[in-house]
Amino acid sequence: MAFDVSNFIIDRILRGVMTSTADGSVMYSINQIENPTLECTADEKTAVDALGTTIQTYHLAKNATLSAENSMFDLGLFATQQGAEKNIASTNNKIITPIFENIDVTGTTIKLKNLPVEPITAIYELKGDSTMGKKYTVNATATADKFAYDVETGTITLPTEVKNGSQIFVMYEYETENAVEVTASATEFPKAGKFIMEVLGNDVCDPTTLIYAYIIFPNAKLDPNTSISFSTESKHPFSMKAQQAYCDSKKTLFKIVITQMD
Repeated sequence: MAFDVSNFIIDRILRGVMTSTADGSVMYSINQIENPTLECTADEKTAVDALGTTIQTYHLAKNATLSAENSMFDLGLFATQQGAEKNIASTNNKIITPIFENIDVTGTTIKLKNLPVEPITAIYELKGDSTMGKKYTVNATATADKFAYDVETGTITLPTEVKNGSQIFVMYEYETENAVEVTASATEFPKAGKFIMEVLGNDVCDPTTLIYAYIIFPNAKLDPNTSISFSTESKHPFSMKAQQAYCDSKKTLFKIVITQMD
């Protein structure tokens, strides 16, 4: 018997993947999708008579937009929204990253965790409430209120007035092979890709059999307008618009394919 289904009970969204229309490579993959909404609209124009009474309404172009949230911030999704790519550091591709060090003073010198890319020119006293206090500047040799810095080892010789038990704050940048970065450029925007969202569900007449629905946008483009909130409860919102391949004779916007697991 041929597989046929009309009513489809949605369990949950399993995954969404966008691939490049140029070479098929994965641009991003997300598996924590919440609250997806598919909005279908059409542009229209209306013919009216001399009194403004509607005679006929003509629909011109269909539009389809998929909006959703990822329950966690996803760097691959964010990179695509910004028209960028994830830059993954390696031994031959180190990334410069900032670091804040709060260092307990237990002697006359302190050694930084990493070797800064630029010489340290200032350090700060750290108060009990973690705010910055007195600023100390670098000198060839340490004095009462100046520190010395060894560029070869990343060692700081503290000012003599700095006492044991206090804390020093040092801010600097260093190279690492254990980092990932996304650089948002003012002149780069999202590229179109093929987006597929996988939905798990059941037939109402057979709840024991798993059914998969695939929402397929052959040519989708992410909206670069997004608002990211950095908190524990925050979601990562995204929206994409289906675009027809202009030279496609079928003018496909999107497809929904439902299949029974063999």
